[in-house]
Amino acid sequence: MIENKKYVELLWHQKYDKVDLGEKTPIEKPNLPFQTVETINKPRIKEGVQQFLYPEDEWPKDYPKDWKNLLIWGDNKLVMSSLIKQGWAGKINLIYIDPPFFTGADFTVRTKLGDEEIEKEPSIIEERAYKDTWSGGIASYLKYMYERLVLMRELLAENGSIYVHLDWHVGHYVKVMMDEIFGYENFRNEIVWNYISGGISQKAFARKHDVIYLYTKSENYLFNYLKERKEKYADIDLAECLEDEKGKFIWYIRPGTNPKVPDGVKTYIDGFMQDVWQVPIVNPQAEERLAFDTQKPETLLKRIILASSNPGDIIADFFCGSGTTLAVAEKLGRRWIGSDLSKFAIQVTRKRLLDIHNSKDLMEEG
Repeated sequence: MIENKKYVELLWHQKYDKVDLGEKTPIEKPNLPFQTVETINKPRIKEGVQQFLYPEDEWPKDYPKDWKNLLIWGDNKLVMSSLIKQGWAGKINLIYIDPPFFTGADFTVRTKLGDEEIEKEPSIIEERAYKDTWSGGIASYLKYMYERLVLMRELLAENGSIYVHLDWHVGHYVKVMMDEIFGYENFRNEIVWNYISGGISQKAFARKHDVIYLYTKSENYLFNYLKERKEKYADIDLAECLEDEKGKFIWYIRPGTNPKVPDGVKTYIDGFMQDVWQVPIVNPQAEERLAFDTQKPETLLKRIILASSNPGDIIADFFCGSGTTLAVAEKLGRRWIGSDLSKFAIQVTRKRLLDIHNSKDLMEEG
């Protein structure tokens, strides 16, 4: 029996095979060898000049020069358990995942080839995963997520962080589950990603946000404060802008009291980033757009990676999809590990990563 009276957990059908009080069924951890399909070491070229990640005298001490990033095709439960068996436990500094939202969606991929819309039907492996994940309703989904989150915690470094991206369908369930796995005391933020997109409802307020839960493995975790520039209109008197010693609060006097600033002129002010992020979805005309249904904007992942990692750290995304996390990690000089069950997702991610070597938009730390 669990003696800690403050302990809370979420129960669902068949969570535990054994019903003895307090006894939990351990998650199996097979060790499957990874088959190397290809190894690519391609130099970065920017405007005709070879670009290295860092100057020779600034290379991070924790970034081995013989390091090879990993893009793995397969079921992430098997991938993670194999990584643990192969010595990766406690080695990953930051995990971001954008798992299925329990929307009833299948593994069909919809994308564009030129001007033509195409659909790729799920493979036999993906079809089996679809049945395992959804056939038992919410209980199947929760079992699916529980097993994977437990493995992710084991892979995290002691000072590591995990960001789990969800929406209203299952966010509240997974939040309670993560309290159990990572500890309520290690919950740090519920980040609200607010965006503008098409679609409204006649019977509810338009749903225009996702949530991203930030947990850490311990109390001693890495966190880099980020600032963001916010646009303010001319009727704000910047001379009367106040903030505390940490820059966490910004107060303005009553608008319309600054005759020195002409009407219609926009002004800007920097402040520490808050937990509501207004980041646009990927514009259909943007260069980063890959016509991948679940693609997330690079700006969103840049914030996460800068906040919870340093150059040379290892970033992992076990639902890598179109490869946004891995692409941003590469541009910011982080090491990375990515996996996905969809072979199409792996192919899209592979091409995206190979294209970075001649990209003109390599990211800066700021």
